[in-house]
Amino acid sequence: MFTAADGYPVRRQGGTAHIPESGLIFVCVGCCCGHAERGGPKTPPRTLKREMRRAFRDSGMQGRLRLAFTDCLGPCSEANVVFLYLAGRPLWLRRVNNVDVFRRALDWARAALDDGGDRSLPPPLATLSFAWTGGGEGPAPPIDR
Repeated sequence: MFTAADGYPVRRQGGTAHIPESGLIFVCVGCCCGHAERGGPKTPPRTLKREMRRAFRDSGMQGRLRLAFTDCLGPCSEANVVFLYLAGRPLWLRRVNNVDVFRRALDWARAALDDGGDRSLPPPLATLSFAWTGGGEGPAPPIDR
């Protein structure tokens, strides 16, 4: 159990301790991500979001990570985009076009949090990672679509 002695900020809510999440996962469902009719990757309509929710629930990461579906994160040329913020470190993933890739990201996030946020990406995720600070179409992809 996490305590204030472990260095985690604890605040009380209704008599119970609340430990805030250690990270955030933002999944783009805006302009193109998940919308093949708008130029995004071909994914079954309205299923990827549902499958990602289920994978997150099954991962047991509730309370450690917060999952949020959001409007356009950009860059649309990299759809489907997922942004992870773990232990103060940002990570962008491109072309998260199936739930298996999302599960791998959750597995990595669990291991990274267990190691204090200091864990390298496995090769399948490393090929999907990219750096982006906003604006424009995004970087040239290192892999084929």
